Amino acid sequence: MLRKRKISIIGLGLMGGSLGLALKNRGFKGIITGYDILEDYIEEALLARAIDIGAGSLRDAVIYAEVVVIAVPISRYETILKEICPFLRPNCIVTDLGSVKVQVMELTKRLLPEGVEFVGGHPMTGSERGGFKAANPFLYENAYYFLTPDENTSPRAVEIIDDMVRGLGAYTVKLSPEEHDLIVSRISHLPHIIAMNLVNFMDENRGISYLPFVGGGFRDTTRIASGNPIMWKDILFGNKEEIIESIDSFQRLLDEFKYYLEYDKIDHVVKCLENAKSIRDSIPHQGRGYISSLFELIVSIEDKPGSIAELTQLISSNNVNIKEIEILHSRQNEGGAVRLALESKEDQKLILDILRENGFSYTYTKGETSL
Repeated sequence: MLRKRKISIIGLGLMGGSLGLALKNRGFKGIITGYDILEDYIEEALLARAIDIGAGSLRDAVIYAEVVVIAVPISRYETILKEICPFLRPNCIVTDLGSVKVQVMELTKRLLPEGVEFVGGHPMTGSERGGFKAANPFLYENAYYFLTPDENTSPRAVEIIDDMVRGLGAYTVKLSPEEHDLIVSRISHLPHIIAMNLVNFMDENRGISYLPFVGGGFRDTTRIASGNPIMWKDILFGNKEEIIESIDSFQRLLDEFKYYLEYDKIDHVVKCLENAKSIRDSIPHQGRGYISSLFELIVSIEDKPGSIAELTQLISSNNVNIKEIEILHSRQNEGGAVRLALESKEDQKLILDILRENGFSYTYTKGETSL
């Protein structure tokens, strides 16, 4: 349904630029018009063929568009919506990439003209880097992409945006704006606050410089603290009520754990550690109930240059698409291992045969194929 439509992307930074690149990379045949307040981003997007037309104004960006994608910080939504509303054609669909949905839904209900529909969108992907130079045509592949229609959103509008999302290689998850904001407050917004405060805690150094001794654990835990502060300011205040409730719940957990340590409740501490390990180890590579099961293999590879390239080239030469690839921690003196996730049982069986023929050692991990 989307293949020949006219799409407008407002905002050509990481997310908007990646959207244009992804659509073009995956065969979109329609026309993409792009607009950004930074002319350099427009020029870069044109050179990279992420967009077909660079608009000089918001009016020019949207006047013929059938789908308008807002890919800017949430604090700019109201200004942009007020400016584009007079020029939106009847039956146009507006969507966005923001990570707060209740506030945005209320805003669009107030501002969008009759005959123009809004379908909230939030791709669960991104990067600490910004600007068009950070854009990546594969950013959306295999990512969750929340769509948040309400009871008044037409099936037609949802289907068109769902089609666009699938065209990016992402997986749609449909839920209400309220459900969305609760979920992301726990799995995205609170973790960012914790990472930020953990980094800021390093300033309370009592005369000792901790940073030279920071290792992988601290870097992994705090990576997201490098996100854009202006963007995150908008997110935190946009979802303030849910985030405050999440902070209160988390604070109760910290206070409880502090009590266990203070009063030598060893069994309780161990139980907390074991429970956390069990939950963390059970997090699926693919979301149960939303994304179809993948068929996995773990392949042992020799610890030498070119081993991974040899494996992936062997698979691609047999026309099999790798949906996910993960390099597992090396095992001392045993080389390394790679987790492969394939789309079908047939692909898994074919790769098993290829691995046998080429002397690779493997471990079957998930799916229905019998070894």
